[in-house]
Amino acid sequence: MSSYAYLFKYIIIGDTGVGKSCLLLQFTDKRFQPVHDLTIGVEFGARMITIEKQLIKLQIWDTAGQESFRSITRSYYRGAAGALLVYDITRRDTFNHLTQWLKEARQNSSHQDMVIMLIGNKSDLDHRRQVSTKEGQQFADQNGLIFLETSAKTAANVNEAFCATARKIYKNIELGTYDTTNEAHGIKVGLSNKNLYSDNDYKSNQPSSGGGCCK
Repeated sequence: MSSYAYLFKYIIIGDTGVGKSCLLLQFTDKRFQPVHDLTIGVEFGARMITIEKQLIKLQIWDTAGQESFRSITRSYYRGAAGALLVYDITRRDTFNHLTQWLKEARQNSSHQDMVIMLIGNKSDLDHRRQVSTKEGQQFADQNGLIFLETSAKTAANVNEAFCATARKIYKNIELGTYDTTNEAHGIKVGLSNKNLYSDNDYKSNQPSSGGGCCK
């Protein structure tokens, strides 16, 4: 039986080495792995969160940034409700490639309402910054994206990045934007899609090290 109200499918995209796998690991396991092998094809993670007192399961696909795996990555755009588009604030080239990544995401998505969160990662390395926060925000505003800077190392804004994306998807569901009977939209309705979970019930099952709720 499904113990969640909804399941949202995410895809994480962006150049090699921007910290996609580290963001996923920090979000799902609350840990940072400084040396991480290059992702081959795709990796997978999942975590439960709460939105408006509803239990939501996030199913997250972390994709390889290398061109040689791009054809594999493209297939994962289909059926994704949300995408996290990641660049490295210390590498201008990863920011310059965002336009191509965004174009690819929108061309390969199975629906036009995929929620895209722009993430400027490695905010802990501000002394090596090559891309300003203002530039990131401007790119997001120009392209209708949500924007946050994060640090997979310190966990700064990592929860919020995944949760803000979920809140936007949930709002779109309430507005009737998606056909929730069509799993191509990256949303699966669980059996418990009623207000059966309180924030306190959820928090009591979470590790004491992190705040799991996204309100």
